[in-house]
Amino acid sequence: MTSLSLPAPLYDELLAHLASSDVEQVAFLFTKPPVPGLPLRVAELYAVPADGFDFQSDYHVALTDDVRGRVIKRAHDVGGCLVEAHSHADGEPVWFSGSDLRGFEDWVPHVRWRLRGRPYVALVFAGHAFDALVWDSESLAPLDHFEVDGREPQSPSGITYDRLVRGI
Repeated sequence: MTSLSLPAPLYDELLAHLASSDVEQVAFLFTKPPVPGLPLRVAELYAVPADGFDFQSDYHVALTDDVRGRVIKRAHDVGGCLVEAHSHADGEPVWFSGSDLRGFEDWVPHVRWRLRGRPYVALVFAGHAFDALVWDSESLAPLDHFEVDGREPQSPSGITYDRLVRGI
C-alpha cells in the first residue's frame, strides 16, 4: 500500500491554495525519490496560478501545456513522484468526478512513462476531506493514508476506488 507524508507547513499551504477560490484549484506535490516500504515524502509544492489554466470553472479545469510540461520535468529532475491535488466545491463525502477520471486516462500513462514508471498519486479535496488514487506498477490502488508531521494520519474516503472496483 502507498502512503504520503509531508511537512505540516506544506499541507497548510496546499489546503489554503485549494480553498482560495470558488472555482477548482490545482496544485502539484513533488516527492523525494521513493523508498520501498516507506511513505512517499513530499518535498515541494507548486500551486498552479490563474494563468496556468486553459480553462477553469467550478466543475472542470484544463491546464496549459506549459504547466503540464513543467510539473513532469520537475518531478523527473528531483527523481520523485508527481502528486496532483485539486479541489471540489462540494462538501463531504468527496470523490473524483467522471470528468476527473476521463482526464486520467491519457495523462497518467504519459506521466508514468515520462517518470520511468514511478507512482502517480491523485488527490481531490473538499475542505479537509479527501479521496485519493494511486497508479503504482501497472495497477490502480487506493492510497492507504496521508501523514502530516505532528498530526494524526488521515484516510481518504475511498469512494472512488470502491466505485471503480464495483463498476459503478
